[in-house]
Amino acid sequence: MSLDAILSRVESGESVPPADFLPYLCLDRREQRADVNMLLARAYFRAGGGQNLAHAGVFVRRAWLLGRFSPDLLPLYTQIHAALDDVEAIREAYKRLGMAAASRGDVEEALGYFNLWQFAYHTFKKLDKYEYDFDILECLDRLALPHRLSTQPRADLLGGGKVRLAYLLKGITEVGSVLIKINLLFARYHDRERFDPIFFAPESEDVVLASEAGREHLALFESCGFKVRMATSAGGGPAERALAVARIIHDAGADVLVMSAALAQFDHCFVASLRPTPVVVGLVQGPPEQFAPLALDWGLAWSKHPLIDCPVNCTLTDMELELPERDSLVPYDRGELGLPGDAFVMATAGRHVKFQEPAVWRAVVDLLEQHPRLYYLAMGVEESEVPFLPAMLTPELRPRIRFLGWRGGDYLRGLCLADVLLDTFPSGGGAVLSDAMALGVPVVTFRNNYMRRYDQTDWSPAEEFIHTDTVVPRGDFAQMKRVVTRLIGDAQYRREVGQRLQEHIRQTRGDPARAIRRCEDAYVRILEQLLSDDAAPDALATEVEALASGRRRTPPRWVAKGVRQLKRALRFGVRVLDRVA
Repeated sequence: MSLDAILSRVESGESVPPADFLPYLCLDRREQRADVNMLLARAYFRAGGGQNLAHAGVFVRRAWLLGRFSPDLLPLYTQIHAALDDVEAIREAYKRLGMAAASRGDVEEALGYFNLWQFAYHTFKKLDKYEYDFDILECLDRLALPHRLSTQPRADLLGGGKVRLAYLLKGITEVGSVLIKINLLFARYHDRERFDPIFFAPESEDVVLASEAGREHLALFESCGFKVRMATSAGGGPAERALAVARIIHDAGADVLVMSAALAQFDHCFVASLRPTPVVVGLVQGPPEQFAPLALDWGLAWSKHPLIDCPVNCTLTDMELELPERDSLVPYDRGELGLPGDAFVMATAGRHVKFQEPAVWRAVVDLLEQHPRLYYLAMGVEESEVPFLPAMLTPELRPRIRFLGWRGGDYLRGLCLADVLLDTFPSGGGAVLSDAMALGVPVVTFRNNYMRRYDQTDWSPAEEFIHTDTVVPRGDFAQMKRVVTRLIGDAQYRREVGQRLQEHIRQTRGDPARAIRRCEDAYVRILEQLLSDDAAPDALATEVEALASGRRRTPPRWVAKGVRQLKRALRFGVRVLDRVA
């Protein structure tokens, strides 16, 4: 039977005996067997169904191996493994192709595949899940080595005028970017007598100007007195733009490069590996695997758990934000959202990936069933982005849920309607909670588990700044429902909680100028530490020379201590060697 006839039978859903296509699987030439397996994989995938999908997986993996990992097979390979819910196989394929491109010296292609690898869980499972891969990081460092820029710290860095800080922006074309919001705080509140901040974007100027969000962000920086410097508009891919912006930073004579989400895209990490400044610092505003490449000299962490698992030197520095004022906001009209005048509104806000936990939705459904006046406002997600939800909702409950896609700052208008804010889970916390507290909205959230490694998909920093009984044990949805029920039924308790949270957040987290001073002090301490570390070998050489020449008769205490420790280590080593012998 011809191979075309076999493929047609497979696609139609017919059960084809393996004996019919075994001759084609046993061809001499590897390339021919690769093609046969690819065609069978595609046929079984098109046929659909659980068993056919499993067969497709077997054939496409064999085709991938026999075809020596050909990029031409990648679209089918990712389609089948996405259907099999095997994201790790997809990531392995992206990594392999990226490493192959790197071995050819193709930086553009390598960065492209590494970025696909980094975002695979987000792309295929809507999860904020990231991991370190030190093979990739070492590969990136090797790619950067031929292009690395020569920089040395100024001899008078801490005593010769302002420290020049180069901020590499992440998210300049993204609507409502929190990372840009924080960079704008540095633009507004930096002490210009001590520091000279400069802001750079790796995107080309034409790309930024073509984006409404980009134009708005540029205008906000200009209102603070800064013109964002960008790569030229001459085209080119991420690697070319990264090289261009690194040269611009280097030519600006910056002392410190400060990065946001340095691993969110590998072209940003590539800039760090190019070392356009003597010191590179990362703002660790989230998962270390997304914010802290090993190329950093130091990190500044906003919360404790990311710091605990950060593989570079890191300092805890609480960030404070410009909090919203209710009087300056125009809430959404309840009629516009179809909310009755007497409705009790429970709201949740965040990106759509934070709405993917079925247990949370089951708890919300239970609350809707228990409280007929309760309406739920889900801000930052569309109904179509929660695929399992329709099976949970009855025709009576569905009209009491409102979905608002992410609308940047407009979510504050929705937050003004909320009687209570329910935090996202299992990934929670963040600026949304601070905004709600500032508006006097009671917040219900979950504690963190510090007895496990940090995981962006399962954590919350909320208990670091919320101290009420509305912070419930992690994953305790029964207690969460009891707390929400009390807030619904006890207006006095609801007002007291809202007022207490409002006063606390404004006192402790409502002064961004104070937070920027803390960051500035941290920059100085980091520079002092790094410069003293760099100077240590020179200082030791100077002391040895002084002893040898007779200018010093006894070594200083720190040298003598080091010699004693070295002697002890050598004696221990000799004993070990004797035992081995």
